[in-house]
Amino acid sequence: MNILVVNDDGVFSEGIKILATKLKRFGNVTVCGPDQGRSASSHCIILHDSLSFEFIKEEDEIKWYKTSGMPADCTRLSLNLLETKFDIVFSGVNNGLNLGTDIIYSGTVSAAREAHIEGLPAVAISTDFDCFGIVEKELDSLLAYIFNEKLYSKEYVLNINFPTNQFQISKGYKFCKQGIKNFKTTFVLDKDGQYINQDCPIVYDTNPETDVYLADQGYITFVPLKVEQTHISALEKLKQI
Repeated sequence: MNILVVNDDGVFSEGIKILATKLKRFGNVTVCGPDQGRSASSHCIILHDSLSFEFIKEEDEIKWYKTSGMPADCTRLSLNLLETKFDIVFSGVNNGLNLGTDIIYSGTVSAAREAHIEGLPAVAISTDFDCFGIVEKELDSLLAYIFNEKLYSKEYVLNINFPTNQFQISKGYKFCKQGIKNFKTTFVLDKDGQYINQDCPIVYDTNPETDVYLADQGYITFVPLKVEQTHISALEKLKQI
């Protein structure tokens, strides 16, 4: 199996190195990451400017590339320029959870979604900020579970999150739906007359069937995502107008 690993934290980040190394036992691994952090870039791609795509090194049988592009560009460029025919794309491990509404902003999820658009199975994996201890402990068994149970599919992007940072060991796995996190962003002027994000209180989903709730209860959450976003019941009502 040929595995492509991408991310949004940058090619030199801790999470992508851990993920690429632990995926080696499941196939041939190639890595492509942004040349700098591109967090919260969503599904942004570079259309009208030139992009770099540079081979960095081959280490421990893993080939490493970097690009000046966005996370989704990492996937686009690798699938287009490399001779390898990839079977699956993994994105992460992101430094920061991608639960609920985070998914809209996430470059990590979008890099995986780009693979889904290209017709490949894709998995996005995230952990709470600077919580790579639990990743080191549990990622091996998590990856084995994904491959042994064939949880990946061309029909969806599998978005996986480790529990919130109050847990050093997970309570297990939960398959669930995407929840909601309501952001209450405030901006203030700095000394240069520019606006900065001062605070962002969050109201968390309390629905026990959602990723937001279950990650806060100590579970590793699995949410299958799709590209098609039509609100079907609303569409049927609108058709009656």
